[in-house]
Amino acid sequence: MSEDMLAEGLDKQLLPRFKFKHRITITPVTEGDADMAFGAEGNRVFQRIGGDVIRLDIRTESAEARTFLDWLKSGPGKAAIESFKPDGTQVYTTEQAAVVVERTETFEGDKVDGARLALVHCGRCHVVDKRNRMGGIGSTPSFAALRGRENWSDLFRAFWAHNPHPSFTQVEGVTEPFDPNKALHIAPVEITMDEIEAITAFVATIKPKELGRPVQAN
Repeated sequence: MSEDMLAEGLDKQLLPRFKFKHRITITPVTEGDADMAFGAEGNRVFQRIGGDVIRLDIRTESAEARTFLDWLKSGPGKAAIESFKPDGTQVYTTEQAAVVVERTETFEGDKVDGARLALVHCGRCHVVDKRNRMGGIGSTPSFAALRGRENWSDLFRAFWAHNPHPSFTQVEGVTEPFDPNKALHIAPVEITMDEIEAITAFVATIKPKELGRPVQAN
């Protein structure tokens, strides 16, 4: 990725979502040898609104690189690109013209189990619903407030990549083990991808809270 893309945070938007779907880790670099590179050559994948077309040049026979390209061109990949709005404004489009395309999102998880898991894994910090309406941490947004964000589903599906979650969250088969030399100051959250999808399906049933302005999260 270019330094501009990394500075914008595009890697944090795309790579955790790709890893969620395919269990493949991609490490972004700005120089040196790489299996693939965004630039002016290769397969067209998206375009900066009002600017250059971005292509993905696959430089090796890496199956992982080909899988990444296919994902970028898929519905979920396009949705991840077009929902990248670091300052509230869409940066990229996957269409030939710079237009915003509405996409219908589906949730495959078990929402009933997701309701239970949300309380178990998230209820100590977030107000999930009326079951723990007097709980949570005051400075932590409720699920209803987070549901009000335009990219709420992306946020929940890759919550473990956003602070402060990396310091205490283990996602089976995805995250690296905790450093044994560093003590945890909070009970860890140990969760699977299927459980995350179930929680996301449950959150889809929550009525968004109208806050007047977007909820900010790191």
